[in-house]
Amino acid sequence: MDIRSHHINVEQLNLLMGLIGKINSNINVDALLHEIMEAAKLIMDTEASSLFLLSEDKTKLILTIPTGPVTAELSGKSIPANSGISGWSVQYRQTLIIDDIQSDPRFNGELSKESDFVSKNMICVPLINHDNQVIGALQSINKNKGKDFNTSDIHLFQTLANHAAIAIESTMLHEQRIEKEIMDKELEVARNIQSGFWPKSIPEIANYQISGYSRAAKSVGGDYFDYIEIPNSKNWGFTVADVSGKGVPASLLMATMRASLRSHVENSRNVVDSMKMVNKIIYEDSPIDKFITAVYGVLDTEKNTFRYVNAGHNNPLLVNPKEKTITKLISSGVMLGIIQPIEFEVDVIEIKIGEKLVIFSDGIPEAENLEGEFFEDETLEQWLLDNADLGASQMMAKLLDTLYNFTQGANQSDDITIIIIERVSDTEPHS
Repeated sequence: MDIRSHHINVEQLNLLMGLIGKINSNINVDALLHEIMEAAKLIMDTEASSLFLLSEDKTKLILTIPTGPVTAELSGKSIPANSGISGWSVQYRQTLIIDDIQSDPRFNGELSKESDFVSKNMICVPLINHDNQVIGALQSINKNKGKDFNTSDIHLFQTLANHAAIAIESTMLHEQRIEKEIMDKELEVARNIQSGFWPKSIPEIANYQISGYSRAAKSVGGDYFDYIEIPNSKNWGFTVADVSGKGVPASLLMATMRASLRSHVENSRNVVDSMKMVNKIIYEDSPIDKFITAVYGVLDTEKNTFRYVNAGHNNPLLVNPKEKTITKLISSGVMLGIIQPIEFEVDVIEIKIGEKLVIFSDGIPEAENLEGEFFEDETLEQWLLDNADLGASQMMAKLLDTLYNFTQGANQSDDITIIIIERVSDTEPHS
């Protein structure tokens, strides 16, 4: 725009260029908005100014940082996006000069309603970004010395508003990038902390092969698996748990479960007592809408038995490759964190030679492909039967490949966790 053709004198032009330079030099949103407000007052020689920004859903105009006698009272107030003079300017993408605000039917007192400030005349322009989208409106109110706005003010003010709109968006994007970088770093720290919770190595248990895996749907997750060596015995504890929700909140509750379970196992071999203690801590310390499903069991490596408790979790599967059968461990109880006190049903199974006990979270049967189809429990069971002769580690690797091929191109919908316990020796159980 050649603003010289609109009777703007050199003094106004120099002032405008200086103000635009100050606006463009800001990298902080609040400081930028203050500069724009002061520039709007100065360039138009008015008592007050205001800047409305459209909300993300485009339904409201939010008053950012007004200048004048009512700044504290009005900052942060909002009006419907199609309301008032600013709403009209945004809706129709037009600049307005109003000589008598009080008699204008579009005026709803958006600036002076809650104070003694009287709006007399006004210029209002839409804020249009570099993508030609309206992001708000800029106003300058009450010309000093009783003067009126004129047509040369329109072009001067619109030039200021155009630069302001671009600067606002650029500065907001800059701050968003910084916030994202900070969040990414924090998530990286959280991911590293959580990865430290997973078992450092696969336990070497005579006559058994163990394989375990977990992958979060987000940077951090709410699934938990663990191998816990029971003190003063040849027994091992195994658990797979799933915290409601995903992300950081779920990971924090998962960490609570891990700490409470491990601390109790050090002093008790009773699976029911251990789960009762975990439930008590989760019930007392977690929000009412958060809960955990979990399977916790103890493998007796001499008797070749698995004594377990299921707190509302997916039923583990016992795969027998010789007979080509799957036994679903149907014993189950209430999820952790729902009620207190709680009673659990304990069950015991024998693991025969070649059998594999598969404990998993619902992220496997609920894995979703691009067509919105789930992998499903029935598919998992049939897959386990078809691959029953594989060893634990080979079975794990092939199952993960199968899930990857099934969901290829789709976002991971839930955390995926699995433990496979295979008995590989011919040692007979003790009487």
